[in-house]
Amino acid sequence: MKSSRLTAIAYESIGLVPRSITRTFSRFKAELTNQSSSLVLKEFRLAKYQALASLQYIGCLFFIPLGVSFFFQKCFLESWIQNWWNVYQSQIFLTSFQEEKALKKLQEIEELFWLDKVMTYSSNKIQSQDLTKEIYQQTIELVQIYNNDSIKIVLNLLTDLIWFISLSFLFILGKERLVILNSWAQELFYSLSDTMKAFFILLLTDLCIGFHSPHGWEIVISSCLEHFGFVHNKHVISCFVSTFPVILDTVFKYLIFRHLNRISPSIVATYHTMNE
Repeated sequence: MKSSRLTAIAYESIGLVPRSITRTFSRFKAELTNQSSSLVLKEFRLAKYQALASLQYIGCLFFIPLGVSFFFQKCFLESWIQNWWNVYQSQIFLTSFQEEKALKKLQEIEELFWLDKVMTYSSNKIQSQDLTKEIYQQTIELVQIYNNDSIKIVLNLLTDLIWFISLSFLFILGKERLVILNSWAQELFYSLSDTMKAFFILLLTDLCIGFHSPHGWEIVISSCLEHFGFVHNKHVISCFVSTFPVILDTVFKYLIFRHLNRISPSIVATYHTMNE
């Protein structure tokens, strides 16, 4: 009964009136009725339950999808995809980007072989048959490398899909824990001083939309494209980097204007002062 009451209180959402005001009235009422000690004990138990439940839920959100996807990858998907790709698929390249990259690499290998032979021997001593054999061996190795890359891309797609499904199930099945986590995060944020609140807001905005953030976004997008085997298109990356931080900047400004300005105007004033 005691834990169920704590659970019911823990995931109460924050309404229009900040909970600091309602708790002040509750403390004042408890002082009048000589129940201040029980109120302090109740708040301590509530804070402890919120912190433990939130940390457990964060751990579940991080480790369970990662563990499930890793288990399926190593126990089922890896061997099955290798067998399916090598037996039932006649193609080697999954995308045209891989094919263009392989042809360019093969051309570089052939040029390096010719250059090495010309620098080592005179032109009349170069045996074209030996050179063709060496290039053929390098071509076989290159084909094996890109065949493994294609298997890796398919494996990454299925593993990420399993990770996303596992995370979605955790969100659906843990709605109460998600509300408790939201409540605990807001309590933790609003318990900080105005200077620390403005500092963390400024740190987050500079990381996402600051002066050096476009370079970080380029690395993130390039890594994602390479992870899924897509073409490294500079125009797509430049378009994303030039538009997405602007959208994030608009969202941040709206949240600051809509919520923080209503809840704590001093945070907004401190934020603008530190930003200048």
